[in-house]
Amino acid sequence: MKNSFLILLAISILAGCSVKKENHKKSNFETAGQLLQAMKSENDSTWYQHFTFKQHTVFFDTAGQRTDSALWYEAVSYPYLFRIDRDIERGNYTIYRNDSTYHILADTMYSATANPGAHLVFKGGLYFTSLDETIEKLEKYGFDLQSFRKDKFMGEPVYVIGDEKNQFWLHAENYYCMRRIYTNNQGNKVDVVYEDFKQLGDGWVEQKVTFYTAGKKRMEEFYLDIKMRDTIDVASYCVKENYEWYLDY
Repeated sequence: MKNSFLILLAISILAGCSVKKENHKKSNFETAGQLLQAMKSENDSTWYQHFTFKQHTVFFDTAGQRTDSALWYEAVSYPYLFRIDRDIERGNYTIYRNDSTYHILADTMYSATANPGAHLVFKGGLYFTSLDETIEKLEKYGFDLQSFRKDKFMGEPVYVIGDEKNQFWLHAENYYCMRRIYTNNQGNKVDVVYEDFKQLGDGWVEQKVTFYTAGKKRMEEFYLDIKMRDTIDVASYCVKENYEWYLDY
């Protein structure tokens, strides 16, 4: 009986050391490449690929006063597909497809620009591409992968990838994105804060996003009816014809 107890005690100690070692390992990456590789090793086969949600969007003026709100419908298919329906009755929506952004008004193409949805890469897209492609995309989108540090945000440990102009902050243990900072086309710094995370399948999704432009809060997003999907019809991301995917939400 005594020997059995000692064996069980030894197993418990070894198990505890194993957990501590793993947590220590996850908290001490020295390069962005090491972090991205670890993220992929842990989540490549488990992170969700498709999801949809309704979004209550609140707008603020430069004085911080609420001005308007709207209900948007959104669909994401990692690695590079994202659709935002801002007005389903008028046929106004935006599609991010690979490295381009398409704005459609009244079911008619309004503009098409070489403007990628860069956030798709580090919020889930990397789990559906190779590490080499992930690094290539991030560098193409202006992230300096040599700029890498450990920090804290909202009391949580994070890793920061990128320089002052273009960076994203990843939770050190769960790997979800908590913050993104970038410079927009008008030269203003945009600070995006992601919070109120919940698990979606074996991954994570935020339920609140706040946008600060030039230091002032300009928009808040609240995700509703978040649904993980087995698939999303690729026609939803067609830029030539409006496939009204949201009708059966």
